[in-house]
Amino acid sequence: MSEIPTIGIIRSEFPETADPDLMKASESSIIIDDDYAAGLDKIEEYDYLKIIFYLHEAEGFKLVGPRRYGGVRGVFASRTPYRPAAIGVTVVKLLERQGGKLRVAGLDAIDGSPVFDIKPYVTEIDNPEIKFQQS
Repeated sequence: MSEIPTIGIIRSEFPETADPDLMKASESSIIIDDDYAAGLDKIEEYDYLKIIFYLHEAEGFKLVGPRRYGGVRGVFASRTPYRPAAIGVTVVKLLERQGGKLRVAGLDAIDGSPVFDIKPYVTEIDNPEIKFQQS
């Protein structure tokens, strides 16, 4: 398997994993490397973005384990950061773009998390209520 390149880094007030609801209620920044900044052209036309990032501090995983609100379930039926591939995906609100810096709300990633990719959230494509009605 080849290594996945990173395109930037997350700047957050959280140096380690915290309550996801608290993390999502805060603002964060995504700093895109200069080599990839041109890829942000017209990104401000979108209100929401999907951020794909590396859960770089998450160590190990359990295929089945306790969940935050009680009960037990499999890792693929949960939002735990402790995953076999340690990849996080979150939809955020784009608040502002300043060159290669994106100010966002709703990101549940810790400070220093490497960013793999950014994709616009497009309701007609990403919302399953719409997507599967059209099929």
